Amino acid sequence: MKNDLLVTLTISELRSLIAELLDEKLMPLIPKANVLKDPAALYSRLEVAEIFGVSTTTIDKWRRYGILPPHVKIASRVYFYKDQIVELLKRRQRDPERFE
Repeated sequence: MKNDLLVTLTISELRSLIAELLDEKLMPLIPKANVLKDPAALYSRLEVAEIFGVSTTTIDKWRRYGILPPHVKIASRVYFYKDQIVELLKRRQRDPERFE
């Protein structure tokens, strides 16, 4: 008898799982030296939450559902590239219903 496992996922859970796996596999390829040299190029979860006027729990949900751009983990902390957050903020201002 095989040890097969059947798992049921929603589309958003599958999307989030794929995004996390891609981040995990692709992040080592992105030069972290630039990020570490210029920490001002990053926003923390708290800073992103303040920018959007939501809680950090909402930021975590948005990250899981793929609403936020890819993140960077440094010492188990999550950061976002400022330029990507600024672009997302501009898109949100053009289409606010997407984030409701």
